Amino acid sequence: MRYKIKDIPEEGLVCDQPIERGLLGEALAGLGTDLDRSAAAVRLEITRSHDDIYVRGTISATLGLSCAACLGPARVEVSLPIKMVYVYAGPDKDEDNDRDEDEALAEEDIGEHDGHTLDLQPMIREQLILSVPMSPRCREGCKGLCPECGQDRNERDCGHVATDGKLPTEKRSPFAALKDVKLTERKG
Repeated sequence: MRYKIKDIPEEGLVCDQPIERGLLGEALAGLGTDLDRSAAAVRLEITRSHDDIYVRGTISATLGLSCAACLGPARVEVSLPIKMVYVYAGPDKDEDNDRDEDEALAEEDIGEHDGHTLDLQPMIREQLILSVPMSPRCREGCKGLCPECGQDRNERDCGHVATDGKLPTEKRSPFAALKDVKLTERKG
């Protein structure tokens, strides 16, 4: 997803394509993503005004992840709005900054280009990484695994759950073994 800046026409350019598997795999590496169950695409409008390039659109993805509660397969749908401005970062860049222009750009993410090529891959990779939920679920209300025996509580009740839906405090807390420790003051 690299474009020659001189080839971007005055009326703009539309990028509507799937995200290649290599970029998707690179962005989601180490997150337990099943690439065979994952796909992503971009629909972006690229326009330019002098040295500034504006990129607006959407990244859409379906990610095959593992459920954080029961470790079963989870499917996460993601739709990310993109609003970027790429500014020229060459050696003869004008150092004078206009405050009004800076304030207007503050509402959008800012990237840089070299004056010849616009590379959207780093931005797409970053947006995909940020889109992955910290705790994906296979379904709303997933009961997860029993911390006592490891049984998937979505499949059957193992009997280790107390009436309030939580394990007894002694079993739930890793500090339960310390409850009988008595501290003595040392003099001396």
